[in-house]
Amino acid sequence: MYRKFLAVLIAALFVITAFPVSAMASPTGTAVAGSLPAPGGLAVVNRAEDAGLRIALSWNSVKDAFGYQVYRSESEEGPFSQVGGKAGDSMGDYPIFLDDTVEAGKGYFYTVTSVDDNMTESPRSTKVYARLDVAAKVSSGAKSMTCSLTDQRIYFYEGSQLVNIMRCSTGLTQPTPTGNFHILGHYGTNVGMGGAVCAYWMAFTGSHGMHAWPRGLPNYESGLGAVASHGCVRLHPLEAYWPYYWAPDGTPLTVTYASFARRVISGCHDSIGATQPATDWYFAEGYTALGYDTYLLLSNPNDNGVTAYASFLLEGGNVITQDCGIAPHSRYTLKVDDVAGMDAVSFGMKVHADAPIVAERAMYFAAGNRTDGTDVMGATELSQDWYFAEGCTSNNFDTFILLENPGDQEVNTAVHFMLEGGANVDYFFLVGPHSRYTIPVDALPVVGSATFATYIHSDGPIMAERAEYFNKGYVDGGHASVGAPQLSQTWYFSEGCTRDFYESYILIGNPGDEDTVVDIDYYMANASIRHSYLVGPRARLTVPISSQGGLNSTDMGFTVSANHPIVAERTLYYGLDSHRGGSATMGSPVMSTSWYFAEGYTDGTFDTYILLSNPLWTDAVANVTFQRDDGAVFTYSYGVQGQRRIAIHVDDLPGLDRAAFSTVVSSDQPIMAEREMFFEMTRGY
Repeated sequence: MYRKFLAVLIAALFVITAFPVSAMASPTGTAVAGSLPAPGGLAVVNRAEDAGLRIALSWNSVKDAFGYQVYRSESEEGPFSQVGGKAGDSMGDYPIFLDDTVEAGKGYFYTVTSVDDNMTESPRSTKVYARLDVAAKVSSGAKSMTCSLTDQRIYFYEGSQLVNIMRCSTGLTQPTPTGNFHILGHYGTNVGMGGAVCAYWMAFTGSHGMHAWPRGLPNYESGLGAVASHGCVRLHPLEAYWPYYWAPDGTPLTVTYASFARRVISGCHDSIGATQPATDWYFAEGYTALGYDTYLLLSNPNDNGVTAYASFLLEGGNVITQDCGIAPHSRYTLKVDDVAGMDAVSFGMKVHADAPIVAERAMYFAAGNRTDGTDVMGATELSQDWYFAEGCTSNNFDTFILLENPGDQEVNTAVHFMLEGGANVDYFFLVGPHSRYTIPVDALPVVGSATFATYIHSDGPIMAERAEYFNKGYVDGGHASVGAPQLSQTWYFSEGCTRDFYESYILIGNPGDEDTVVDIDYYMANASIRHSYLVGPRARLTVPISSQGGLNSTDMGFTVSANHPIVAERTLYYGLDSHRGGSATMGSPVMSTSWYFAEGYTDGTFDTYILLSNPLWTDAVANVTFQRDDGAVFTYSYGVQGQRRIAIHVDDLPGLDRAAFSTVVSSDQPIMAEREMFFEMTRGY
């Protein structure tokens, strides 16, 4: 049976002036008869690639939904007209709906219904309001499409920016031709091979087109994502309209067997700032093989140029060096993969500079079905003791502990795992001189399927990190943390989020021999809340923030305080749009009037946020200075109320809309600072 898809489609208005999206929620729309529930969590998504061109929406998936229909009105009361749709499976694959048919300066109300396979609609969802406002940043560039026959996906680009992904089905009975084509014409409804009637036909050869799944053929959902056609490129009937109106005649189309699933990297990472520059920095993690790229970010806050000497300590004991010159008040980026001898190795790093600098390491990866990025601030000292609160090897999580020994003697290391629930187990390892050692925790008995905190003790000074990779529903990726060289009774964090599509957890490790009482003070935009917990001796506690009273659907900073020394981390998982991934951060045992970050980027589809929280009761004033790679410097001032948190979206600041930069935060009283980055990138290899 042909499932009708009726849409009101307005010719897209592409504006020159840049307009970002603003949004607010409003009451529930008028109900329509249907068997499925209305989608929840309807939200406007602010992505750099949409600014000035379109409105992007997302919502929570409805179980067993065949798809979704999107309605729009210029009035909250209606009438509402359908402007497009989204396939059910696509919400897990790429959960973004794009409306390119809006006019600049106009406001719109949106509501969404879910539909079953008979196109019977649910009641309408809550409404959201959105319009395009003036902005400094806009997606731009010539449009192009790439169809991967291996991925059975079409990737849509504006310039170098990926803006959309759709599942498709290509040739089964006859192969889809490969090569470089362009759209020859838009022919609406067309009769294909065997008399099949195909809507939204765009021809790219004399006999091949991109079009909606033919009328009368079943298996819209099960057939998509696998070869099924007679050589054309089939799309879901709820989605085929979008490329039809998005791609004008002449739009380039590349059809290839090359897989882009390992090249489109999306995710997020987070780092707490350094409280001061240093001449020595250490990293235990680094990898340049199998779809990984590693970057060393070096920031020079001094008035004179600085030379930094990077030593790469390979697994096995070889050492490769690289000198880096850093201009004053600037940032230097070294792609480690490009250093001679470093193109397919695992390693730790030691950085020594002839004046104090700030050093971070960023890694981006596309490994199997996991894509994401990690970032850590380096350690400025070695230690015989290292602590981690987070560790998981169950439920599609994999954990690795990385140990770096830059010394001249081999080091004996004991790794003590403290499982959630109280069980304990020890393992022992030997780390050679001038080398990096990897512990795959999943392979160890007892901890091969567990959640745990970790205490590491060695008979010589080393450096320790933990890397974790996961598949968590539709969110897959990885995160990393540098260990804490000592315990503390207080830990500070500036980032936490429990809004739709976010999950935040606080992990607490208690290596001591006594029960420990832990108080967590959460401070949001308009309130402060305290919750208390008991952590047993030599154990780990997980706190899912959203389930704590008064903390659902909000942003926050928080302070963890205990009556005995502990270790505390925060993990965050993000599943809203194309930037899905996860981050982990070790808390800071101190507040400071100065914070330094070496990494920051706002070009392409990167978004950078500086999070400032004030755990004190008196208000603070913070000056945030951004030092671009080209030497330009910009300073902005912010007030941070006592027991509150603010988020600074760097992309929106004049002079920083398409930039690489480092950051210095200076305040008139001690505060806390983190940096969160969301990204999507195409890995070029």
